[in-house]
Amino acid sequence: MTKHVRTRIGAIALVLGAGVLGLTGCSAPADAETGSRPAAEGSGSTLPTIEAGAFTCSMSGEYRPFNYFDEAGELVGFDVDICTAIAEEIGLEAKPVTAPFNSLIGGLQANRADAIIGSLAATEERKQQVLFTEPYYETGASLFVPAGSKITSIDELDGAKVGVTLGTTFEEYAQGRDNISEVRTYQADPDALKDLESGRIDGVITQGFIGNYLAKNAGFKVQEVGDVLIPDVAAIAVGKDNTKLRDAIDAALVTLHEDGTYDALSQEWFGESLG
Repeated sequence: MTKHVRTRIGAIALVLGAGVLGLTGCSAPADAETGSRPAAEGSGSTLPTIEAGAFTCSMSGEYRPFNYFDEAGELVGFDVDICTAIAEEIGLEAKPVTAPFNSLIGGLQANRADAIIGSLAATEERKQQVLFTEPYYETGASLFVPAGSKITSIDELDGAKVGVTLGTTFEEYAQGRDNISEVRTYQADPDALKDLESGRIDGVITQGFIGNYLAKNAGFKVQEVGDVLIPDVAAIAVGKDNTKLRDAIDAALVTLHEDGTYDALSQEWFGESLG
């Protein structure tokens, strides 16, 4: 048994879009240069964070089983547990929050979260906006089609309508395919898979883990076909100038791998190790 005990965090919703009030409470004044606030004395950490003593990590809450709301309305999943384990390592209290996926970077830049732990791919474009840790898992994106379809690879599509989650790297990939005539964006994968199942679209591009998990656990009659289309390398994002927090998270991830916590969480959520 690892030294970390999984905890279920109550659902904390935080809209990160423009015009919404920032976090309130007993936080120290923001640093004029970085916009971050120091942790409270006695919190066990001197890392720059937006709320004293807390590690606020944002995610969409719509990426089952990485982050989602369960039947009791609690925010759970692999990303939530990674947030909790990292917070323990760096001496802060975990505070997962949610917002639409395509608003996560904007919220981070507006100092409404310390980090994005939400299965965010570390693309070159995003590296211009935020600072990434080392990858915390690596998988790949695949094409999903209706169960029983004769399509065996994405190359067999012809003038197809394909669904993707808004703001993902899969959207850009689909738009670059000549044999895809229309790319429809969705707030979350279940919405896209529902349209796929009903025949409104011809395929869905999403992470293989996600599509197969939803097919098995949510009953979607879809299947993964063909080879992995693009690598999906997820990393944790922090503010562009917050190297101290980035380095602390990287060190924490090393410890989580070494002490078996990472593998235990992977086995719990996926039945295999992600890294």
